[in-house]
Amino acid sequence: MRAVILAAGCGSRMGDVTEDVPKAFLEVGGRTLYDRQRDVLTEHVDGITIVLGYKYENVIDDLSTADPVVFERWSDYENAESLRRALARVDDDVLVLNGDVVVEPGLLDRLVDRYRLFDGGFNVVGCFPGVQDEHTAIQCDGANNVVDYGMIPGHRHAGVGIVSRRHRDAALDVLADNSDDWYPHVYPETPTKRVTVSPNRHVEINRPPDLARARERFPLAQPGERDTAR
Repeated sequence: MRAVILAAGCGSRMGDVTEDVPKAFLEVGGRTLYDRQRDVLTEHVDGITIVLGYKYENVIDDLSTADPVVFERWSDYENAESLRRALARVDDDVLVLNGDVVVEPGLLDRLVDRYRLFDGGFNVVGCFPGVQDEHTAIQCDGANNVVDYGMIPGHRHAGVGIVSRRHRDAALDVLADNSDDWYPHVYPETPTKRVTVSPNRHVEINRPPDLARARERFPLAQPGERDTAR
């Protein structure tokens, strides 16, 4: 399995905070979001591919352990095209993680364990419990099969999922047809199961207040102290 981190966008809702770097390279507790993602991903994947676009030149030299995909026309598309370009490069199961999301190890443990139960027959997508209608959402049937995605009542996407190698070609076609939209459209169009994950093991940074809360949760570790994000 290989990880794909989607980090091409400019993070416009962050204002001046992302003036010089992509959102995935903002610092929380003295470490970038990307550093934290890499640490949590390491035990589950054989390598990391990261899709970069906005301000990529300011961070690409720091990616000695990842394979960067540079998407220079990132502003002409939505993130479905970012994932399509990554999948076209990776012939493997792919653990997809949004660049502005930090998850704790237990969340990925649950996602990967559930994926393995299906033996590659289904993709899996992490969702929060409860039904909401304030954000884009994933709808499922009674057997947790994903049947729809969009501005509809349903489960909020946690920004993480696994696309099976078995469904890679079909996923590439779906993403190509939705290049001006969000990538979770791939889930209802290919066999996918919902996995409920805890919001307490998850941090998403969309706006400056989210960054402030993340920095409160993961304060700067003092010398000799264990990083509280782990």
